Amino acid sequence: MTVDTEKLYEEISADEGKVLHCYLCSELHNTVGIGHKVLESDEESGLSIYGAYDEVSEEQAISEERCYELFEQDVQVAVKGCESLYPNWAQLPQEMRHVLVNMAFQLGKTGLLRFKNMNAAVQDYQYARVAEEMLDSRWARDQTPERALRLSERVIALIKIEA
Repeated sequence: MTVDTEKLYEEISADEGKVLHCYLCSELHNTVGIGHKVLESDEESGLSIYGAYDEVSEEQAISEERCYELFEQDVQVAVKGCESLYPNWAQLPQEMRHVLVNMAFQLGKTGLLRFKNMNAAVQDYQYARVAEEMLDSRWARDQTPERALRLSERVIALIKIEA
């Protein structure tokens, strides 16, 4: 396996938060668990929508197990997106793969595609440039600056490990 799903669960749930009932995310999508966009085909599509921090009855919530199942599905989508974006995916250090999956989980493959200079730097194993390009983005400036900084610092740490 190219990633440690359990470790990613801890990392991404810390970034995304975990809510075991349906709520509207910042993009106004019906969401549950760890940033899972509820689709009409999901068994959760019939759940009522509450505020993210509301107290909700068990009947209107999902279990921890279901939360993890949804996460596993979503993280596999992110991994597949990364595998198709980066021909050198299997050669990247696991920490770099985790950072990229974290970004793909949040932004989707389409969003990750917009990081053209960063993606080129990933291909060239130029981690300082990867970190720089991560921070030179609307994602880092306006969307989730703390997450972007934290992930870029993890990339910078790779330089010390690789040296």
